[in-house]
Amino acid sequence: MNILSRFASWGFLACIFWQQPHDCALGNTGTFIDRQQTTDLRVVSYNVLWDSIFPDRDAVQATKFARVVNALDPDLLNLQEIGFPYGEDPPKTDLELLNLMNTVAPLAGGASWYVHMGGDNVIVSKYPLSLKRTNTNPGGNKSQAIALVDLPDDQFPSDFYLMNNHYKCCGGVGSSEDALRQQQSDTIVSWLHDARTPGGLVNLAPGTPFAILGDLNIVGGQGPLNTLLDGNIYEEWFYGSDSPPDWDGSTLTDPHPIHNATGSTDYTWRNDFSSFDPGRLDYIIYSDSALDVGNKFVLNTVSMTSAQRLATGLERLDVTIGNSSSNFDHLPVVVDFRLFDFADSDFNFSRGVDGADLSTWQTGFGTPSGASRGIGDADRDGDVDGRDYLIWQRQHNNLGVQVAPVPEPATGCMLLISFLLLARPQANQLR
Repeated sequence: MNILSRFASWGFLACIFWQQPHDCALGNTGTFIDRQQTTDLRVVSYNVLWDSIFPDRDAVQATKFARVVNALDPDLLNLQEIGFPYGEDPPKTDLELLNLMNTVAPLAGGASWYVHMGGDNVIVSKYPLSLKRTNTNPGGNKSQAIALVDLPDDQFPSDFYLMNNHYKCCGGVGSSEDALRQQQSDTIVSWLHDARTPGGLVNLAPGTPFAILGDLNIVGGQGPLNTLLDGNIYEEWFYGSDSPPDWDGSTLTDPHPIHNATGSTDYTWRNDFSSFDPGRLDYIIYSDSALDVGNKFVLNTVSMTSAQRLATGLERLDVTIGNSSSNFDHLPVVVDFRLFDFADSDFNFSRGVDGADLSTWQTGFGTPSGASRGIGDADRDGDVDGRDYLIWQRQHNNLGVQVAPVPEPATGCMLLISFLLLARPQANQLR
């Protein structure tokens, strides 16, 4: 494509963008697209069909993408199929995607988006990214985009960890492709176990919310999906023992969004010109100990009403390929998250401060250094002592009764309190 053609594509795209109703990004459309709360963190996963969102590759699809991204207004946009490796043109890069996002969806105050690419997966974030990796260790079948999102401390109680994936395509139950998908899930569960355990290759602050998402290509057995949810590792000899993935030792959650937040239709891929039936291939799996869900939906502009499209600045075929109304390829999956603010002495991340947390403190009491929150360090000073007990006491909500604050005593007095507490019968401790 010559320079004049490229300029025309970008100019046309810019015109389309600037003509959009800017209220859409503010959540004032009065439709299912709006956030339920302004503080909700919007996460989107979208397989965009191999670089088609770039104007110099497909001006029609690029224009559609610009409308979709502005209507959805994601905080964290997770794309798959960026960087087509088999075409005549060079694969698109993370820098080119960054320039695209800053052009079609500029942030307020001249701020820039942040991007991180692993394989064909890219995390696009309004906030800085750290702990960036392109794979786990041990690795799975395909690269990933993995990063910790540094959320503003004055708006959110913690940061957010993302693992953006594009699993191996095709193959039915028992196929070699299905085995590779299972390996990918095994390595993710193993990695999350490392992240929740002090030491190792990656360390997350206890209670950090996380999500595993992307095009998981669940077209064979349900094993790869179930492993992400319950932590059942198939190849334990290589990836380690089973590990319930959430901070509280429970399963993860699939919010199961549906088309336009109504009805029961849930497929995320469809092509009526293909021999494959519509299917649910794209997922956002999350840690429900640390996260609640507000709005959730799969965006299908074809089935939106005319009034909904008018209010959101979308057009009927914005999530389809070309002029087709039945070849969607993949649809955007949207989940709005609310981060839970754990009490410092909620050592087991149960969302309550109770006798179980006191038992954790008792077990860890006396640890002089290197202590984690999971063994009773409430004040994050590396040890477990009387100060941590006092924090538990202040935050204790057993039977719904808030314990009155206790003045902090001198060190010797705290040690005496600790000794007396350990000497008392368990029944008295939990009164």
